[in-house]
Amino acid sequence: MSGVVNDTTGAVVAGATIKVVSVENGAERTATSNADGFYSIQQLQPGNYKITITQTGFKSSQIDTLTLGAGQSRELDVNLEIGEISAVVDITSSEVEPASIDQSSNRMGVNITAKEVAELPVNGRNYSQLYLNAPGAVNVGTGNFNELRFNGRSNQQNQTKLDGVESTAIFDASPGYVTVQGSQFRLQTSIENIQEFRVDSSNYPAEYGTGTGGQINVVGKSGGNAYRGSLFYYVRNDALDARNFFDGAEKSPLRLNQFGGSIGGPLPFFNFGEGGPVFNSGKNKLFFFASYEGLRQRAGFNVIESTPSNFVRDFVSFFGTADPRGEAARGALNISATDATAAQARINALRATGIINAFPVGTGAAFNVGGLNNSAQLIQANRTASLDEDAFSGRIDYKINDRFNFYARYQRNTGDLLSPDGASGRFIAASQSPDNFVASLTQVYGTSIINETKFGLNRAPTDLGTVVPSVAGLSGLDLRTNSLRLTGNIVSPGVNGGAPTGFTEPGGLTRQSSAGNGRAQPIRPSSYSFINNLSVTRGNHNMKFGGEFRQLKVDFDQLGGTVYSYGSVRDFVLNQNVTAAFIGDLSAPGNFSIATDPITTFSRPSSDFSRGRQFFLIGYGQDEWRIRPNLVLNYGLRYEFYSVNKEKDDRAIIVDAATGRVLPSDSDFYQSKKNNFGPRLGMTWTPKFLGGKTVFRGGGGLYYGPGQYEDLIQPIESNVFRSTQTIAGGLTSTTGQTVANTNVVQSRFTPRVYDTTGYKVPERVLQYGFSVQQELPGNTVLTVAYVGSQGRNLFIRSVTNTILPGQTVILNGSALPAGVGVINRCSVAPINGTCPGTVLGVTTIRQFDIIGRRLDTATGTIVNDPAGVLQPFGEMDYKTSGGRDRYDSLQIQLNRRFTAGLTLNAQYQFGKSFGNTQGSNDANTVQNPFNFNEEFGNNTFDIRHSANITALYELPFGKGRRFELGGIADAILGGFQIGGVYNGRSGTPLNVLISRPDLVAVCQNAAGCGTGQPQGFVITLPGGALPAGYVGVVNTPGGNASRNTRRPDLVPGVDPFIKIEGSNLLYLNPAAFAIPRPGTYGNLPRGFLKGPKFHQFDLTLQKRFRITETTNVEFRSEFYNLFNRANFANPPTSLPNNLAGGATSQQPAVPYTTTNVGQFGVINSTVGRTVGLGTNRQIQFALRLNF
Repeated sequence: MSGVVNDTTGAVVAGATIKVVSVENGAERTATSNADGFYSIQQLQPGNYKITITQTGFKSSQIDTLTLGAGQSRELDVNLEIGEISAVVDITSSEVEPASIDQSSNRMGVNITAKEVAELPVNGRNYSQLYLNAPGAVNVGTGNFNELRFNGRSNQQNQTKLDGVESTAIFDASPGYVTVQGSQFRLQTSIENIQEFRVDSSNYPAEYGTGTGGQINVVGKSGGNAYRGSLFYYVRNDALDARNFFDGAEKSPLRLNQFGGSIGGPLPFFNFGEGGPVFNSGKNKLFFFASYEGLRQRAGFNVIESTPSNFVRDFVSFFGTADPRGEAARGALNISATDATAAQARINALRATGIINAFPVGTGAAFNVGGLNNSAQLIQANRTASLDEDAFSGRIDYKINDRFNFYARYQRNTGDLLSPDGASGRFIAASQSPDNFVASLTQVYGTSIINETKFGLNRAPTDLGTVVPSVAGLSGLDLRTNSLRLTGNIVSPGVNGGAPTGFTEPGGLTRQSSAGNGRAQPIRPSSYSFINNLSVTRGNHNMKFGGEFRQLKVDFDQLGGTVYSYGSVRDFVLNQNVTAAFIGDLSAPGNFSIATDPITTFSRPSSDFSRGRQFFLIGYGQDEWRIRPNLVLNYGLRYEFYSVNKEKDDRAIIVDAATGRVLPSDSDFYQSKKNNFGPRLGMTWTPKFLGGKTVFRGGGGLYYGPGQYEDLIQPIESNVFRSTQTIAGGLTSTTGQTVANTNVVQSRFTPRVYDTTGYKVPERVLQYGFSVQQELPGNTVLTVAYVGSQGRNLFIRSVTNTILPGQTVILNGSALPAGVGVINRCSVAPINGTCPGTVLGVTTIRQFDIIGRRLDTATGTIVNDPAGVLQPFGEMDYKTSGGRDRYDSLQIQLNRRFTAGLTLNAQYQFGKSFGNTQGSNDANTVQNPFNFNEEFGNNTFDIRHSANITALYELPFGKGRRFELGGIADAILGGFQIGGVYNGRSGTPLNVLISRPDLVAVCQNAAGCGTGQPQGFVITLPGGALPAGYVGVVNTPGGNASRNTRRPDLVPGVDPFIKIEGSNLLYLNPAAFAIPRPGTYGNLPRGFLKGPKFHQFDLTLQKRFRITETTNVEFRSEFYNLFNRANFANPPTSLPNNLAGGATSQQPAVPYTTTNVGQFGVINSTVGRTVGLGTNRQIQFALRLNF
């Protein structure tokens, strides 16, 4: 708080004493006006203050109550009257209401007051929804923290601090987050603990950083001189809710109960020593605050998947036996007797595993999948997720003396989640117990120097696993450590409630990270912070200096398993060509070797967690220089250093993406820059000729942010045995033993790699903006701003060891040529570069492959072979920096502080985010590994229009309101309040992708290669010899099939959208897309298409029954999605590879049809299915006792 003291003539008054006393706890601060009449009091806690201004020769002026918000800088100018100092002039806050406009900084943001936090209809009591009140904030999902972005930046670049200590999750944007419905833990910080908070979205000063996104500073509640507290109970029940758009015959059940309470006040204590009373009430000295909140949620949602039909079940179970159901099923499936008989041994082996019993039985008529008749049925189930949480918090504040104040606060949440993952009966089991601690000592030196020292602890231990149902008859397969996956284009009209999302997947493995699937993942992340901030006022300068040392420790494990995948239902029933992908346990001791030359052996003696270690070093200095009373210059400099993440015991596999060399395990994973200096500059001008009610603000700065932690530990995650094999003989009871054998030397090892010299953190963002703020009547402020930013050195990913350019034909068995990527091995000698006979096979050569050497699998050694190739690595996903983007926006903000019963916050933005990446965890793998600039397009969360409005209005009837009522009239008509929240946005980008193999076979004969197969006809490359006349060619230059990030061609003149109406849920038009021709990339730009819009309005109606002046009972009814609008989530956007092995193949440049794309483009879900934004209409009742 700052301002100027004048007399009634306008002359400045020097030497005036400004005394500020907290109404809540009696804490005092003083300042003295300087020769220019200017005074400043720094680092006041949010709350209500009594202010007294005195000076000899003038009457004393006194303001009983003035409210200061979190992170708020308020201007309070006072005029003193000549007279005796003993005379007191009482000034109401309305008479000297400090300017609502921000005259001292150019930052864009919003203060969320205690009233808004406590009384707005916050869905699920997840306060992060209120971040949307900040300019530049957009919601891309259900409103949880991990789905909010600020000014085009990644959610990983948002920073949340609780009482000045990091409370952002360390390992991911949302600790304990699992990619299933109903999976969000919500009580890391209970609303009951929050006094208020400040969200800064851009152009914030040098004291803030460690991220390029939003800065959220939450101020926790503390005790005061009066006992204050609450008891509350919130309840929801689906009996009052509307049906979800995708509910089946039964409405999805919902039972939600949130309950708890809080209390704070003075803490009595005994005085020790001589003199004074023995017992002290604690007032003005020692305070406490404590709270508890519990959550019990049971939320159901509709699941529709496909499952093998009863015909498939009968065929696998009985074909080849005396039971006639086997032969009947063969006929229904339209499998020839020849094919079935030839596969009899494999079918018997599949039957012996009992895996068919793991698929749930479907209902309804069977339908065709992938050319196999009657092979699938639908299964529709309403599954229920359970979520239990208990959050505790405690705080102690102690005023040691007039100079020293101390507080300590600790909070902890324990949560357990059990959520269904599809229709197979698998459940995700997650538990989490985040806690956060801070201890702070504030030291006041005179009236101009304040120092604050803090220690903070932030932890979020999480355990992720699965629970699978018991299946009778299994042999050799443990569903806890295995999963079975069927692929195929599901083309079905669906059932009441939606369309199927694919085949259900029985087994116990689920996605752990981008590194793969596993059965469990324990994570123990923690950060320790040592912080010091020094505030100094000198003349017209308010200066602040500070620093932080933050130590990050992340101990984790990943427990793997095997995923068995069949490329079609036909392959499954005939038990052929199963791909087995095995991932070992990260903590499993032992050795394994990869086929480098010479062979590299990795030794893992430990069976303990892997231990990631990193530290941050931060320092800053800033000055708010009041050049003139109406002209303020803000400038500062911030420095941030992020050390390279390391494994404590060097248990990592580090492969350099540029050279393919395996580096020593103590090498740096990547490069961390040390010159991360971020200047900040801003200026505000409040012209007197505009009455002091208009301020022009502008400035900018350079900001840095660390990468997503999960992307900085890839070499640690690589330190595990992986094996991927395609087994022509299909699944048997002993397949798992072969796949998991670590005693073999492994070819095509796929570590997660970095460009160890080119990948340099941190990312940096230049932010800039200009705004005009206008104070309007009724304590209302209108802000119109341009906000822009440019990101550089952003995280981007690609594949290394690409397929070499060029192709050739050689005689099978002859020496392989060097420097050629695709080598067709011909049965007879080539003539003029063509194969006059049959291509017996195609050899693919990648970067880092070694021609003339091969792995002898019998001996496990590397031997010379001119016709051989040593392939140590499979296609490797690698990460680097160098991405860039740009964001431009018009932002309009309207804020009204609580006045005449009305509080209002509204923000609108029209913006564009464009680049070749969006950085951090929002970065996709590039389509063209040779040219990152081809990725330039709309970023993942480019939302052109976004509007968010919150409002609270006290109806003007009742005691103390405009229309005074008392007695029974007040009890009936008084104490009402209504409020609302509106969230709306345009659609988020759709990144349409297509599955394309790296290589295909093309007919090269001028006369064609058979009926319906002219020259240039394209088919899938077979595993062995090619059909006569075909030759293998590169389909996508460089490869990249493992990342599946290729885009299709956009067919000219065809509208890619179909209007959703009636029963039609097809949003994207398949006819607008086509397979690109071999050797080309798709022409569809990144993020070119947009998904459905989002609009939701929530309403609250509250009635308070006054018991005493400070005690009331409050009843609330809250309506989420009041108008029950179906807010659809983006549809599936993956197109299948429809290249087949013959004349039925869909050819490149031919548009897709609705009959061959499965569920592509079909809306199958609302944005929210359980609790949060985007659900069906839900009604909540609450009862609170406030005292």
